[in-house]
Amino acid sequence: MSALSARKARDGIVAAAAAVALLAIPFGIALPAQAAPPQTAVAKYVALGDSIAAGQGAGTPLDACLRTGAGYANGLDAIPRINLLRNAGCSGASIGDVTDSQLGQVNRGTTLVTITAGAGDLDIGGVYAACFPDPTVPACQAAVVAAQLTLQSGVIAQRLGELILAVHERAPRADILVTGYPLPFGGATEGFLGVIDGAVAQLDAQIAGAVAAAGAAGLPAHHVDVVTPFLGHGATSGSPWLGQNPADPVTFLHPNAAGYAAYTAAVHSVYLVAVAS
Repeated sequence: MSALSARKARDGIVAAAAAVALLAIPFGIALPAQAAPPQTAVAKYVALGDSIAAGQGAGTPLDACLRTGAGYANGLDAIPRINLLRNAGCSGASIGDVTDSQLGQVNRGTTLVTITAGAGDLDIGGVYAACFPDPTVPACQAAVVAAQLTLQSGVIAQRLGELILAVHERAPRADILVTGYPLPFGGATEGFLGVIDGAVAQLDAQIAGAVAAAGAAGLPAHHVDVVTPFLGHGATSGSPWLGQNPADPVTFLHPNAAGYAAYTAAVHSVYLVAVAS
């Protein structure tokens, strides 16, 4: 891609992302139908993102980034013809952190990149910490307002669109799969839990919008919905795929092994469609 083409793509993504940032994306979208797996090329895979990309919450942390061996990147690596070269995901990483500290792991030989990022920019964990157990305290109200202002600004969609373009410039042959986040409390609509789920739903809408804008600009970007597979498995459900103990910040609201298996299946399903198209 020439410098002029890159600038045009960047402008197109940013403009489109800003336009869709505040649109509601309906939930319950079905995953694309599976296509036949590739028979020859082995995907050279790099994972980027935050704590979900790192696999936090599904076992004993292996390093300071709280990576575990049960994350979805490792799940994909276990699938034939996908070779995980590097998992650069790190707990707490914002989209800017991914750009600044993880993007260098991608190169022209990379043919598959996954991204899970955006929750760090919204600081959902900080909102929960400020509001639990008493959502009436001033600190909670301030945290909720700050999160809403971030969502209303559209900056998350803009940053994510720019990251997708930067990945494509470094790895022009790579399919770029961008995941959303599960609704922590299964789509709660009332009280404080409803506030958290509502914020995550808006975050997911901006992620989906940024990916759609990148695709419209001609980039090989694909959105991975995880709201649908996690339905019925929120942190307050009888069959949780997310950590339930607020006293354990490493696992709380992060997928457990079953949750990461669901992430792996969702990402792989979209990957099969991408390579077949």
